[in-house]
Formats: sequence, structure tokens, C-alpha cells
Amino acid sequence: MSAAGPSTYAPLHEVDGSDRAEIPDSIYRAAVLTNSLTSGDTWVHVEHSSTYGAALMFPQVARSAGWPISLTIVALRSFMFLFFGMSLQIYLLNQIGREERVMSGFAGQMHLCNFAPGGRGPLGTIITPERTYSFGQWATRLFARDSMKTLFPSRAEEIDSTVDVGEYALESFQIRWVCCAVFMMVTLEELIRIYHLFTLLWSVPCEAGVWIDGDKDFQEHDSWLERVHLKVAGIPRHWKAIYFVTLLLPKFMIWKLCCQAGIEYLMETADIDGTLVNCVALAFILNLDENVCETMMKEHTRVMMSKCRGFPLHDRDSKKLMKTSQLISAASDPEGLSSGRRTKAEVATEYLRHQSLSRVTFRDFIQWLPGKLFLIGFLTMIFVADYYSRNCVFSQDGKLVSKPMYYPKSTTMHVFEVILPNFFKVEVEGEPYWTMPEQ
Repeated sequence: MSAAGPSTYAPLHEVDGSDRAEIPDSIYRAAVLTNSLTSGDTWVHVEHSSTYGAALMFPQVARSAGWPISLTIVALRSFMFLFFGMSLQIYLLNQIGREERVMSGFAGQMHLCNFAPGGRGPLGTIITPERTYSFGQWATRLFARDSMKTLFPSRAEEIDSTVDVGEYALESFQIRWVCCAVFMMVTLEELIRIYHLFTLLWSVPCEAGVWIDGDKDFQEHDSWLERVHLKVAGIPRHWKAIYFVTLLLPKFMIWKLCCQAGIEYLMETADIDGTLVNCVALAFILNLDENVCETMMKEHTRVMMSKCRGFPLHDRDSKKLMKTSQLISAASDPEGLSSGRRTKAEVATEYLRHQSLSRVTFRDFIQWLPGKLFLIGFLTMIFVADYYSRNCVFSQDGKLVSKPMYYPKSTTMHVFEVILPNFFKVEVEGEPYWTMPEQ
């Protein structure tokens, strides 16, 4: 290996096995770092700042300790806070849905869909930028025009021809899509937590494992946190079933409802500033469980949650969790492991050889792709398509416009109308108050 200075080394493709002794320790450390970047998640943890994590952890800790009164009370309190947070989230989502699907109907509002400059608006006229208004502005202009027609009925035709109320339409398609994607990006973290919870329930053994581990070498002056360790262990089957019904399923349903309500709210917002402000405002509902945990649960319970160690997804002796030197050796020569570990120089040489840009594979390309970014785009399209399917139809000129609008029969919404809006519709009157004018 030729060197231009005391700390300069040749490119990776110029390294061969003859120069192993000259390879510095920094290359070996780079091999360790590379392994840590590519090994993936090998542990699952309980959420340390959420009522969901408390409701999962403390019943198992109390079970492991034989259900003492103090820990049993903590377990019961964790479920109480869990259901309180869930009820608050569902109530707020219900009110958002009620505003969009019930109260907007009483206000005479139609769905915004793709009403935008260049197409026809709710009154059937061509939308132009100077005639584009939000629903509040447009309804006020309609009210003023209709009031003049009521006061001067003999001049109704003249008023219609001279007073232009404009059209209710969207100001910017680009802002709408960007804000929908930003909203899904904010909510993606909750979906990842749901996946981790599912992985934990699926991976841990279906046995009554012990979640409390003591330290036999503690000193008398050590605190209780230093004497006792908490860890994720086996969960009996019946407890897994309870967690599926009380934790996993409601958590996913609340996430799905929040995404539906948030996307619908953004899709029904016409003005740019309103869309920008609301794109992250609704995501606070998903964080209410953390707020309840932070403000209502006692400090020592939160400290216990933070000290709980995770559960390894793989055996600590498996190939996936071997030391970096063994990993690289196994990748190049699996039989070589039986003859002993390789030296740092050998490990570094294998690292340089496999990390050379001339050896890029399709798998390396897949790892380069931003998976979460693609997931955000996919989820955005899914929920936007759900909005269009529930609220819009194609007009005669091929544009997506609002379905005919009907006055609701009640100002309330049932729980199934909130949870499953695709299957349970709000009850409405028989005659529509608005339909798209024919071309």
C-alpha cells in the first residue's frame, strides 16, 4: 500500500492481503461501526414514557413478585390511566369527525374534493384565482347576495347577473399534498411504536417469565434502583391476549382514526395558511398517552419504566450478534471460525475488501433507499384515496367533485360511525340540499 504521508492510505480497491500489517486500528474500528449500522434492531423495549408501556410492564412486574399490594395497585392505576387516555383520544377524534361530517352539513358545506382554478365550482361556473374563496368567505358572499334578492325580489335576475360571489375552491394543490405528507410523517412514529409493540408480544416466550432481576453484589449504601433490575421476559398466553385487546388493537385503531381525521381535515381546508397550520396540529392527539403518563403517573413509576431493559430478538450466541471480527470472518470464510478468531489486521483486510465501491451489490442499493420516506408516500396516497372514495365522484368533465350533500338527521355521531366511517354512514335526510350543477 502506497502512502502519501504518515496517516494517508490508498483507496479501498488498491488494498490486498499482502499489506495486512500496515492497516491501522482506525480501519478495524470502522468495521465495528459498519457492523453496528447494518445489524438492525436486535432488541425490543417497553415504551418508557407512555401509558401503554406502563399497562404492559407493571402487571408483569406484579405477577413476577407474587402480586404484592403496592405493585398490584400500580398495575391497576396504569390501566386506569391507559383507559383515561384512550377515552380522551377517541372523544377528541369523535368531535373532529362530527365537525367534518355533521356540523358542516348543517352549514350547507359541500366536500372540497378537487374544486380548484381551471375547473367548475359548486355553483357551476369556471373557477379563476381572483374568484377563489374559502368556505366561510364564500358563504358570507352568498348570504349577502341572497339577502339582496330577498329584499328586492323584482330585481333578482339583475342581482344574479351583476353580483359575482365567486366559487369555493382550493388555493394550492401542491400545499395540500405537501401538508398531507408532513402530517403522515409526524404520525409515522406512532405506527413504528405499534410495530414494536406487536414485535414484543410476538417475540417474547409464552411463559410466565420473571421481570425482576436482583443484583447480588450490591453494597449497603446502594439505592433500590441499583439493587433491583427490571427486564422484559416471558408473558403468559392469556396476558398476551389481554394486551392484544386492550393495547395493540386500540392503539392501531386510534392511529388509523387520527390519520383519517387529519387527512380529511387537511383535504377540506381551502386556504394555504390554514392547511400549513393544521398539518401538524392534529398529531398532538397521538401524544396524549405520553402527556397523561408524564403529568399523572408518579415519578417513581416513571423511573421504574425507564430502567426496564429490553428483550433480545435473537440468541446472544447467534451469528447475527457475534462480534465484528467473527461476523466478517463468517461472511468470507464460515469454516474459518472453527480454527479461531482472525486478527485485527485480517478483519480490517476483509472489511476493506468487502466495503470497496467496486463490490456494490443490489442489496447495498436496497439499503440505500429511504424506506420510511417511501412508506410516508404510500400511506399518504392510501388515506387521500380513502378521502376521495368516501366523499367525491367524477363529474361530466372528468374532475373529482363533491357527492350530493344531505342534511344530517342528528347532531351526534355513534361510535361505529367514528371507528368505521366506510361502513357506517351518518343518517341523512332524503333530499339533497346541493348537487353539482350540470355542465
